[in-house]
Amino acid sequence: MKNNTTTVIRPVRVFKMGAIRLADPAPDMSPEEAIKLYAASYPHLAQVELNEPELIGEELHYGIKPHQEVKTKG
Repeated sequence: MKNNTTTVIRPVRVFKMGAIRLADPAPDMSPEEAIKLYAASYPHLAQVELNEPELIGEELHYGIKPHQEVKTKG
């Protein structure tokens, strides 16, 4: 008798800010919500955008890019 079970492995999310790796503080939250939890320690993370995730081994890497504000003259 064959056992036809499937195991689903959820990749570990990692947030990358330059050379700094931030562990996922809340895997059950969206990536955008989870990264904002770091805003107490890194205030600039309250207004960032995430790059598309990249699967590297068993980790899902999200690059952090600063939020681009629209600047106007005057």
